[in-house]
This record gives sequence, C-alpha cells and structure tokens, in this order.
Amino acid sequence: MKMRIEAYKTDIKTKEDAGFILLILQFVISDCKMNFDLEDQDHILKIETRRDIKELVYGVLSKQGFYCQKLNTSKAWTKKN
Repeated sequence: MKMRIEAYKTDIKTKEDAGFILLILQFVISDCKMNFDLEDQDHILKIETRRDIKELVYGVLSKQGFYCQKLNTSKAWTKKN
C-alpha cells in the first residue's frame, strides 16, 4: 500500500501541547511519521501512514481535550512509495 499523508485541523497552539500529543500518538501509532505545523492558521497535524488511522487520532486528541478534524488532502500530498 502507498504511503499517504493525512492532515488534521486542530486547536493545539503551543509547542508543549504539540510535543505531548506527538508522544502519545507515536506510542499508539508507532509505524507512522508525524509532525505539527503550528505556523498554519489551522494548526495542522500531518501524519504519513499506510493505513486508516483517523479513529485513533480522533480518540487520542479528544481524550486529551483537543479538537481535531480530518482534512481532505490533495494528490500533491500523496507520497509515492
């Protein structure tokens, strides 16, 4: 299966909160690469994955009290592998 990048709009604003969420996500979804773009107005969480992880991401963020919405990603974001 091809690698793809999923993007999520969040309400995470600080590097500390982003780092904390990344630690939890990397524990739960260890086979993915992920990072935050806090400079973007939507505080985007990008995750490079080969499988459907949306429910895991929603679960982690909502359990920690954060908002999260999956964005439709363009084909330009899809990685060929």
